[in-house]
Amino acid sequence: MWVVVVISRVSPSRSARAVGSIVLGLGAIGIVAGYWTEPVAASNVAAGLGDDRTLTVPTWLTLLTGGAAVGASALLAALVTDRRFVDTVHEWGVPLAAIAESNPTESSPGKSSPAESSPVGSTGLSRRTVAAGSLIGGGLGVLGLAAVIVVGLEGPTMPTANLAVIIAFVGVRAVLPMVAFLVVDPWPTIDPFRTLARGVDKLVTRVRELVTRVRERVRRRPSNPSTNETNRTDGTNETNENDSSAVDSALLEYPTWLSSWPAVLGLGALVWLELVLPITTDTELLAFTAVGYAGYTVTGAVLFSPTVWFRRADPLAVLFRLYGAVAPIQRRDGTVRLVVPGARLRDADVVTDSSDVAFVVLLVWELTFNGFVVTRPGRRVVEALVATGLPARVVYLALLVGGFAVALAVYWLAAHLSRRTAPTYLSERVLARRFAPPLLAIAAGYHLAHYVTFVVSLAPASLAALSSPFAPPVNPTTLVVPGWMGTLEIATLLAGHVLAIWTAHAIAFDCVPGRLQAIRSQYPFVVVMVCYTALSLWLLTLPTMEPVYVAG
Repeated sequence: MWVVVVISRVSPSRSARAVGSIVLGLGAIGIVAGYWTEPVAASNVAAGLGDDRTLTVPTWLTLLTGGAAVGASALLAALVTDRRFVDTVHEWGVPLAAIAESNPTESSPGKSSPAESSPVGSTGLSRRTVAAGSLIGGGLGVLGLAAVIVVGLEGPTMPTANLAVIIAFVGVRAVLPMVAFLVVDPWPTIDPFRTLARGVDKLVTRVRELVTRVRERVRRRPSNPSTNETNRTDGTNETNENDSSAVDSALLEYPTWLSSWPAVLGLGALVWLELVLPITTDTELLAFTAVGYAGYTVTGAVLFSPTVWFRRADPLAVLFRLYGAVAPIQRRDGTVRLVVPGARLRDADVVTDSSDVAFVVLLVWELTFNGFVVTRPGRRVVEALVATGLPARVVYLALLVGGFAVALAVYWLAAHLSRRTAPTYLSERVLARRFAPPLLAIAAGYHLAHYVTFVVSLAPASLAALSSPFAPPVNPTTLVVPGWMGTLEIATLLAGHVLAIWTAHAIAFDCVPGRLQAIRSQYPFVVVMVCYTALSLWLLTLPTMEPVYVAG
């Protein structure tokens, strides 16, 4: 009914028809290109654990679904111009529970305590309940990290039978991001590195307080008994001691100019190391890598405080925080709410600066990169570059960094063109920051398409390794996924694309006052999203194989 009302109120303008023609033209190019490639094979090799496989997908289905996504993009750009309808969809929500924060500064800096603004009623969660849940979640996370280290060092050598590999790649790499964008972000609760960092930070803070008190006592020690008696009588010494014990938990101040760039570098390093190191086959190396990452993260959190570090610098924490913005369960003003998936992406605080924009683009590019290097065209590119004399690891690093640079440049070009198609007082930086969150929906769809069959196929082996970490079956069972899973992969990718287009449409109305101007501002970003989706569909339709020249 809403759609009928909207269509009846608005007639497509010339500009709307123009953008529809552009988008449909791009779709036509993609369809023609589809006929010139070997189609009908969707596959998914993740983390070097699965066997090469192909899932038959009819060519007509791939082309039809791709055309449907293009058509949906054109319709959204041309017809849905009712701001009240857009606001109604994005502001819909059902309260699930009120939460009394035990430490509001950890989860939402700068906001008032939900305990003060949202009273806990019969459906609320008390501070004790929240603390117990955090304690249990943190304990499970630390237990999982310990399992990765211990089983990695002492467990079986077969990757699909080793619990450490299962936890790291099936759990953290594949499943938990799905939970983050399909349900709710679980990482702040179960993050073992955050739990360890908080514990070490509290210990360091207490030691600093103790040292400060001792120094104050030594410095203020009286030179004669009469002065000592006076100090004891008036209580001045006690007051000064209490004042001096308030020690800031951060040893160093986090440089504001760093923003989230450490997280960008960290994510890129993790993606590259995952590819060039045999951490999916060498379980001891995986265990040492986990120890090294824990040491790096805990050190950074102690130096700059856990709150700042896990908000800005830790790549895993930033990744899950951004993926969590897509989820249908959100936490707002001390209340857990069920919302429309992707509604949080419209908020201005999801991406706050250029470093966050870079992280979002890298999140999208790393999925494309991992999908490209396991295809035949990807192998040919790597082999051609290695033939010039470059080491294979350098080639993979160059492809990762070079592709990321191109993707980031294309995105900033779209932000620049957006100001031309719809003149506005907003700067390119603001437009780039505001239109970056919709890319998270595309990344979520591609992540699901890339890993869903991988997770399903290894489900029996994962359960066997979990039930018996040190004595799993000699030949772990893996499932042969049915052919229709390829259709599911394409459907999830296109669902992410449609959600991204809709979110960008809503953001355009937030940034630009006029209806037609808001539609025009989306043109460059819609083109970028459609091109990326076409590229992703093409990669999904290619048969896969092991990446060349690497042992992982």
